Amino acid sequence: MRSVIIGGGVAGCAVAAALRGSNVASESVILERRLPGAPNGMGFILMPNGIQALESIAPEFDWRSAGQTIDHVSLRSRSGAIFAETPIESAVCVSRERFLEMLRAAANQTQFIDGASMAGLDQHADKSTRAVRLQDGSVIEGDVFFACDGARSRTREILFPEAKLSDVAVQEIVSVADAPALARSLGTTFRKFHDEEGGLAVGMLAESATRVVWFMQFDAARWTNVASNPESMQRFMFERIRGWAPEVLEAFHHTDFSMSHLWPTRDLPPMAALAHRNLALVGDAAHACLPFTSQGANGALVDAALLAKLLAESQSAQDINAAFTRYSAIRRPHHQRMFDEGRRLRAQFLAPIGRSAPCIPLVA
Repeated sequence: MRSVIIGGGVAGCAVAAALRGSNVASESVILERRLPGAPNGMGFILMPNGIQALESIAPEFDWRSAGQTIDHVSLRSRSGAIFAETPIESAVCVSRERFLEMLRAAANQTQFIDGASMAGLDQHADKSTRAVRLQDGSVIEGDVFFACDGARSRTREILFPEAKLSDVAVQEIVSVADAPALARSLGTTFRKFHDEEGGLAVGMLAESATRVVWFMQFDAARWTNVASNPESMQRFMFERIRGWAPEVLEAFHHTDFSMSHLWPTRDLPPMAALAHRNLALVGDAAHACLPFTSQGANGALVDAALLAKLLAESQSAQDINAAFTRYSAIRRPHHQRMFDEGRRLRAQFLAPIGRSAPCIPLVA
């Protein structure tokens, strides 16, 4: 059988790697809209569930050595006063670029078509998918399809037009700082600094011995004039962090804002199904969640590992449909839980800090 994977990010590469050697992927192709060399984002936290999935998907790699171990969370005020410090089960802060390189290496039996922008789907009479049509007019046929095209999934829009992303309540500036001294100071601790008035926070963690991944989350209704250009992001952060902890100021002064990204965070209310006959939605295409859970990439990895297990014995279209129905039934409760937990954490983030410490922004 031929598998066609729409999207070559974390979800798409993880699916391709997980399906190696299976009957459904005796031939496989990934359609990636970005061209080689395009920016791949900053980094993220591999949580224990994501690491466990990776060890199933590609056990030949040492995923824990892909980045910096994170085993503590320190929640602080904007001035640096400690609200709470908590040990956590070991996670890994990893460069997105480095991580995707490893996943692509694990999926090396897959054909990659870069610069492939999707225009639509062709279907059989029974409404199963026959092919993906690209904007250049080419048609990619297959037997089994995986929509891994992110939160703004074109595939989901076609098959499930009723599924809509939420409005933006929180925006996030994400960046990196080349700051060896700060990376040493952070060590294996994820620090997050909160404005006591609510709706504004800065988180940071070491991704290597020299590089720090940081983000600023802010209330999108309160601050509406932040644009996605370097000057606007730099000016906004500079105005907001006066008087904040030295670590925040150090990260700011070691940041090249031309490499920063403004992310309008959205989530996806639970869908009735995560698959349509021989096409499955994977990762953010199926269950986009808010960043407060740190489960976006990790959820995609779990999806891929589960799909490989469910499809292992598939020999026919009926087998694939049954496997995808089972996948949807298993993963929908996770989608609901992440949706609910993300909304709860967002509400707490937007509110002034009360007597208790802010919540840890990591959900297992």
